[in-house]
Amino acid sequence: MSAAVVVMVLGAFIAGGAISFHRQKMPAWTVVVLALVAAGLIGYGWYSWFQAR
Repeated sequence: MSAAVVVMVLGAFIAGGAISFHRQKMPAWTVVVLALVAAGLIGYGWYSWFQAR
């Protein structure tokens, strides 16, 4: 398993946390920050995975 896949899985885990926080009615800024971090990790992992090929 490459590092890019690990980064994408970590992003997906954090995205799940953002969804969970949203369902628990946490403050919106917390959900937005988690969602942005998740999107960044998934995007970086995707970019790294395609650069390695």
